[in-house]
Parts: sequence; C-alpha cells; structure tokens
Amino acid sequence: MRTMVIASALSLVLVACSNENEPTTSNVAEPASAASNMAEETVTAATSLEDVLNHERRDGNRARDEWRHPQETLSFFGIEPDMTIAEVLPGNGGWYSQILTPLTAERGRMIGLTYPDSLFQQMFGTWNADSVERIGADISQMGRYLSVAGVESSQPTVGYTIDNIPDSMNGQADAALFFRAMHHLFRFEEPIIDTAMAEVYDLLAPGGVVGVVQHRAPEDADPEFANGNNGYLKQSNVVAAFERAGFVLEASSEINANPNDPADNMVWRLPPTTTDNPDTQAIGESDRMTLRFRKPE
Repeated sequence: MRTMVIASALSLVLVACSNENEPTTSNVAEPASAASNMAEETVTAATSLEDVLNHERRDGNRARDEWRHPQETLSFFGIEPDMTIAEVLPGNGGWYSQILTPLTAERGRMIGLTYPDSLFQQMFGTWNADSVERIGADISQMGRYLSVAGVESSQPTVGYTIDNIPDSMNGQADAALFFRAMHHLFRFEEPIIDTAMAEVYDLLAPGGVVGVVQHRAPEDADPEFANGNNGYLKQSNVVAAFERAGFVLEASSEINANPNDPADNMVWRLPPTTTDNPDTQAIGESDRMTLRFRKPE
C-alpha cells in the first residue's frame, strides 16, 4: 500500500512540474518605422535574465518566485544567455524551462535530459504513451517540451536520457541544472546516480557548472527516510555523488532554504502538490539545498 501511495504522489508532482501554468503570449506587429529599434530591443531582452523574468508571459508562473527565487538562483549558478544548458527532467512545459528557453533563444542552446524508461517504469506502475507525453519523457520531442509560445530559438533543442548521452556530445554543455530532479536517481535496488553523474560530467566542457536545487533531509535523518523515496536527500549524499564523478563543490547557498519545513514526511504533502491542507500551506514549499559544482579545467 505504501508503494502505491508513493507512486501516486510521484505522479502528481511530476505532472504538476511538467504542465503547470504554461504561459501564452500574443505577438503585436511593430510599426515599420520602429524596425531598427525593435531589433535592438529584441537582442537586449534576450540577454537579460531580469527582462525574461519580468516578461508578461510569466504572469501565470510568477507567484512561485517567492519560493523558487529564480533571479537569485540562476545568478548564483552563473547562468548566462550564451550558454549551452542541459536541464534535467524539464518535463512538458516546465516551470524553469519557461525561463531558460527565452533566456538562451538568441545566443545559447537548450538540451533536455530525462530519465530512461526503465526508471520511469519503476516509479509508476503504468508507463505508456500517455504517460510519456504527460511527463515529457520522449527525447525526440524535447524541442516541443521546452518550447515557449512566442519564442523562436536560434539553435535546435535536443534530448537524451541521462544514463546514455552520446559521446558526440562530450564537452558540449556549459551548464547542467538539476531542479528537484535528483531523488529518483538514488532510489530502487540499482540506483543510477553514479551512471548519471558520469554522463553529465562527460557532457560538460572543462570548467562547466552544475547547479542543484533539491529537497533537503536533515543530516541526522534515518537513511531509509532520506533515500529518495520521500523526495528528500541528505546534502552530504548529494555532494558525495558529484565528488565521486570528479566534480568539485564550489559553493552552497541558503537561497531556497525553508526552516519551517521539518522534512519528516513525504515532500508531496507540501505545495505545490498539495494545496488543500492549511497546515502544509502554512509551511510552504520544501526546504531545499542549493549547490554549485564545477568540472575542473
């Protein structure tokens, strides 16, 4: 019964992350006399994280900035508009994709990394074409999953499973971002965390950065609680996994910390998955570690 509850909760949170509040935009033609100014403004907008965050297309997502702190988080990771960025488990129309795709559209590039079917099948009892579409797990459709209405990227978006990134991509990415995407990699009898870390290491160029935002368990939590099944991981275990792959922990931050979260039950009891419980609403979103790793030069 507990396994069924966990699977149900995981399904809810993945669907929420992949589909929530996908914004829409409308294109308004500029007067011909303003063409040169329009071109200049387009370049400026594409190179400014602040402008991307303040754009009206994000009106449906902006309420969660209070908990996710995208300006501070992406600045801490050193994300720039000309980077090739791999987002792990972006989902279908995911919350951070709605920021990263417009940010990199002019001068950068997006790569979507998702889990292999074998992992999804362990997470969900039923894994079929509808599930794949809902979760955004078809690597051939990453361009569509990461697309943003009204935004045309200059480079194609490609997708791979995190345990099997082609050797031809070695050294191609400047950054890899894990937003609440690590706990499943630690789960089950044969976790794929070390395989995934090795693949991401190879994907990144020397000096490349990894940014992690992950639900955080107390360091004194029972290992059985903090093994990923409840969504929480110990920060020390996350750091150890990256260091085993050769990454160096460069900095940590409390940008996304929430001291009101006791982290003593399933993370999906909290918003945004659960919104009808006054007690968990008062806690807010989970306590999260924020870590920056670097691949040595």
